[in-house]
Order: sequence, then structure tokens, then C-alpha cells
Amino acid sequence: MSVRDLDRKPPTMAHFPDGPYRWLELHHQGEVYGHAALAERGSDLELHLTLTRWGPQTRRRLIGDAAWLRGEAARLGKSRILGLRACTAEAFDPKLFRFARLYGFGGAWVIQAAAMDVEPEKQPLCS
Repeated sequence: MSVRDLDRKPPTMAHFPDGPYRWLELHHQGEVYGHAALAERGSDLELHLTLTRWGPQTRRRLIGDAAWLRGEAARLGKSRILGLRACTAEAFDPKLFRFARLYGFGGAWVIQAAAMDVEPEKQPLCS
């Protein structure tokens, strides 16, 4: 299998909080093609995926990774896997849903979120 647990957050996911995530490396014969973060959320398994390489081989490997992920979710007693993507308003990717369907995801939603700093004096209100 091309999924390996990591002891710490990978640099590609440095922007993630130090929360309840399980960090994974996606690789083939020692060559890394992505990272994933998993978190248990009630009856769901939250998934974040970052790819560092792309192409036909990576696409085929992701099919096996998706099968592993289904098995892992079942082992954990989860009924659903939620694939999430965080991006800025300027970076909305309309291809995400098509990509997700390739690996068995459906029922896509668009979620908007806003962030508020706890200490606003350290951040300007307007840029």
C-alpha cells in the first residue's frame, strides 16, 4: 500500500492547526506524491489531501489509496468520509467536484467560511 503514517505534520500541511489530525504520506517506491490529514468527527472521517505530483500514475495510485481509506474508515466505525478543501474566495476550484467523483465521492457542497482573529489589534481590519 502506498499510505504511510507520519510522526509529525508534513511541510505541505504546515498551515493546518495542531489538532486531532493523523498525518499520512502517499508514496510509491519511495517517491512521495502527496500528503493527507485525517480526523475523526463523530460518525465521519474528515480528509484533507495535498498532492505534490500529478499525472496518470498518481491518478491510478489514488484509486488504491481511496480503497485503503474506505477500509480504514470502516475499521474506525465511520459511516462517511468527508473530503474537505480550504481555499480563498479567489481560488475556488470548479474542477474539485469532478476530481472527487473519480474516486467515489458524491453529494458535494460548497461551504463558505469567514475567520475572525481573537486579537484584532494585531491584524488590520482592511487591507
